[in-house]
Amino acid sequence: MSLSPLVTIYMPTHNRLGNLQRAIRSIESQSYGNWELIIVNDGSSDGTNEYLESLNNNKIRVFHNVPAQGACHARNVAIENAKGYFITGLDDDDEFTPDRLQIFIDSWNDTYSFLCSPVTVVRGTNHKVHPYFIGELDLQDILVINKVGNQIFCKTEDLRAIGGFDTSFKAWQDYDTWVRFTQRFGKGIKLDKSTYLQHEDDKTGSITRSPNRLIGFQQFLDKHQHLMSSKQKLAMNCWEKIIQGQWVPLLKLALADKNIVKYGLLHNLKLAMGR
Repeated sequence: MSLSPLVTIYMPTHNRLGNLQRAIRSIESQSYGNWELIIVNDGSSDGTNEYLESLNNNKIRVFHNVPAQGACHARNVAIENAKGYFITGLDDDDEFTPDRLQIFIDSWNDTYSFLCSPVTVVRGTNHKVHPYFIGELDLQDILVINKVGNQIFCKTEDLRAIGGFDTSFKAWQDYDTWVRFTQRFGKGIKLDKSTYLQHEDDKTGSITRSPNRLIGFQQFLDKHQHLMSSKQKLAMNCWEKIIQGQWVPLLKLALADKNIVKYGLLHNLKLAMGR
């Protein structure tokens, strides 16, 4: 590996031209200069195609899916065509802080198979850092809760080796990918500094609010329950209640893996308050 290895950033996009422009600016503002951005335009019809073709930056490559084939397929197109030694992702409605890539490069250690970071959730002018699950993350750590988040920084060859993202999933695609990645290549580490801005105002159509969330949950459980202990399986049963908007039995919470307890109690509290 060179002292300044090439980093590929993959970004699928679909009909989010304004947000896409903001996301691209955050890449172009990186303090670490040796990067390439691969944007896969997934069947956009809002002027995205024309905008992307007008870009004058030889560090940005563009692919077009016509018709749209979904975000996971788009990510896989980018992963397959990546030239970087390392790779990471950016959603088209989010941003990197200017030091994100440099921090990942400076923090890389072959002891870990991936790096990730906390996110800063942005709602209007309000920025709130979510400094959760800092430190080492192994397979057992992430089987109940996605403690990784929505992006990792890793070797490109490793992400290719697991086949990228599973295009059959309706939701929980990121989570499924991190579980498969960690199972294959071992533990990663979550750094303590947030370098990812997650814009919640722009996610009104996000998967977490769609009926596909329950389908994705079941796909995840069917695929990975063989890795889980009885307590972890019980925790996933609690997750199902949460996703369905149903009361989580307290006895079940008490017997389940401890990682689910906080989420179950907060969910029940919201139900009791009529929220």
